[in-house]
Parts: sequence; structure tokens; C-alpha cells
Amino acid sequence: MEQKIFSKFNVYDQIGYLMVGAIAILVVIFDAVYFFGFSVPNSSLENFLIWLVIAYFIGHLLQGIANLINNIPLLRYFILENKTDFNEKEKEILEQARSYFGLEKQDNSKLWNFCYMLASAKDITGQVQSFNAYYSLYRGWLVIFLSESIFLLGHIIFFFNYPKLYLLLLSVFLVIIFYRRSKRFWKYTRDKVLETFVVVKTLKL
Repeated sequence: MEQKIFSKFNVYDQIGYLMVGAIAILVVIFDAVYFFGFSVPNSSLENFLIWLVIAYFIGHLLQGIANLINNIPLLRYFILENKTDFNEKEKEILEQARSYFGLEKQDNSKLWNFCYMLASAKDITGQVQSFNAYYSLYRGWLVIFLSESIFLLGHIIFFFNYPKLYLLLLSVFLVIIFYRRSKRFWKYTRDKVLETFVVVKTLKL
């Protein structure tokens, strides 16, 4: 029973939720101390589990915000999870998936989701799960530092000084880095899912 429960706490939970939530907490603590003069919260082994739960919750919240952003036309540019824009080769594979799953009336987005579920089930090497987890990690960090950049920009407008400007430039730099990383790992995930489907279909695994 215990093994079954903890086996569900997979690499996606650790990377996509915990690490995203942990960085969000650190950024909030930094802002609270640097901009508003709060004291650094005490850390001890006793409250470690509490912070772990908080980080996990915040990670879920940020991934939900990222999904929400993906549905807003003006902000969709920042989140790269487009399941409708496929090139000709990818569309050809999705047509094979349409026949394979017997889903003649489903659109490409739904077909890709079915391919993803199949690829995850047959993911012996763990690459699909790992690529998706890292995509979620960088997507979550992108949301954090995009929000931080907006906060810093607003603060600079009213209380300008050069250290705050440097922090803004650093935050924008991180936004660019995490945007590029999330873009790369979304491509890895997408390619690996479709490749795995082709292998499973061809070898009848």
C-alpha cells in the first residue's frame, strides 16, 4: 500500500510542482525582506514538512495559472503548449492515430492527448515523463519571473533606484532563459510522444 502511494509521487511532482513552488517561496521571501523590511522566516527541521506542503501547493497553483495563461489570447505567447499547430509530418502521424484509436471525429488536439497517454504508458525509458516534467519546471519558473518582472517594473516606476533596475534586468533575463528552455522541452516532449506512438503502432507493443 505504502509503495503504491509513494510511486505516484513521481518526477513530475518533484520537478513540476515542488521545485516550482520552492523557487516561488524564495522569491516572495526575498521581496518581503528587501522591499518591505520583513524578517527572514525561521527555518528548522520541525517546519520543513510544512514548507514542503506549502511549496507543493504553490507549485500546483502556478501550474494552474500557466494553464490559464495558455487560454488567454494576449498572453498565450508566453506559454508554448499549442496542441493545435502541427506540421505536415506531425499531422500525418496524427492521422495514423485517428485510425489506430478509432476516433474519426476527434480533432488533432484530442488525438495528441491520446498519443500522450499511450506514450506515457509505454514510456520504458522515462523520457516522455522527464521531458514533460522539465517543460513544466521551466514553464512554472517562467510564470514566477514574469510576475516578478511586472512587480519590479511597478516598483521602479514609483521608487526608482539602480539596484532595483538591476534586479528587473536580471528577472527579465531569467524570463528569456526560461522561455527558451520551456520552448525546447515542449518540442522534446511533443516529438518524443509522436515518435513513441509510431514505435508502439509499428511494433504492435
